[in-house]
Amino acid sequence: MQRRKATFKLDPSAAQGVRLEAWTQLHCEMYKAALEERIDAWREVRKSVSSYEQQNALPQIKSDRPEFIALGSHTVQQTLRSFDRAFASFFRRVKARQTSDFPRFKFAKRFSGFAYPDPADWTLMQHGGTLRIRSGEATMSIRARGKHRFGLDAKPNDITITRKNGAWFLSVTLRVPDEACARSGSDCLRRGVDFGINGRTTFDDGQTVENPRWLRVELLKLAALQRQRARRRRGSLRFNRLDQRVARLHERIANLRRDVVHQRTTEMVQPCAVLATEELAPRTMSRSARGTRQEPGRHVRQKAELTREMLSAGFGMAHPMLAYKAEEAGTRLHLSDTRQLKPSQRCAACWEIVPKTIKDRVACPSP
Repeated sequence: MQRRKATFKLDPSAAQGVRLEAWTQLHCEMYKAALEERIDAWREVRKSVSSYEQQNALPQIKSDRPEFIALGSHTVQQTLRSFDRAFASFFRRVKARQTSDFPRFKFAKRFSGFAYPDPADWTLMQHGGTLRIRSGEATMSIRARGKHRFGLDAKPNDITITRKNGAWFLSVTLRVPDEACARSGSDCLRRGVDFGINGRTTFDDGQTVENPRWLRVELLKLAALQRQRARRRRGSLRFNRLDQRVARLHERIANLRRDVVHQRTTEMVQPCAVLATEELAPRTMSRSARGTRQEPGRHVRQKAELTREMLSAGFGMAHPMLAYKAEEAGTRLHLSDTRQLKPSQRCAACWEIVPKTIKDRVACPSP
């Protein structure tokens, strides 16, 4: 059995939307109360409160606040576990001397949603397109739009209900048999592929797939909306409306980019027995060139434009997609270490390393 994720769009009625909003606010309140309890306990008596102690206090909380009963025990416990993971991640990054921010008090409108860790309080009908949530003696049925490719053998394990740009989404973790995950593949080709900006992918035979550049296409519209929003008073009705339009445009660009990357990675994996590419580090490649006050960087604006185009190409999501799709199709995926291979300085024809400028980085003729 393997685990896979599937996302559905929920279509709640007006009353159901109000109930989901109220539940999200209660989960946000529980998250903030757990954070406040740990801060006060350490500040006053230097005591660390564990996640189990906070979960054991839930019966008393429900007796004092009956509105939490409608949420169900398991989903409230999952919210406390999520908070505990965020708290533990902060201290883990601090010990590793990495940049880390202390967990914050989240606003209700920025609290993404809540999760059900097991199928005790809900039922998802895949072919009926309905999510049924049992809350006490009442049952709420919400239409779920979408389907997955794993068929009836896939069993839902847990769900997460999130809110994004005014819409509700359902993320389901599925337990899928190995044969249902398998993709149709071929063992006739062995190809190398290079990811770029002008050409999204370039194969070893010279074939190039162009980059659609969805962000560049919508950049003028995005800039116009941001200028209009900058002229409005922050927090006003017009500011919030423009803010939602900007967020929806960003979401549209992200969805188009993700859809193209899914299509291209599937097309690369299916006909290949071996697929080789270089191992990229988008986070390092997109690092700002601003530098520090003592040592300011150079060509900051040019590097910012390059970073924007690099992130728009979707390198960061291409490699994870290739990894799991290659495993499902039985394709061997080889990632080359760029620090040892030095592809920008090594000639593909004679295999010699010669320092080159950007304009000179072309293959020399074969011997």
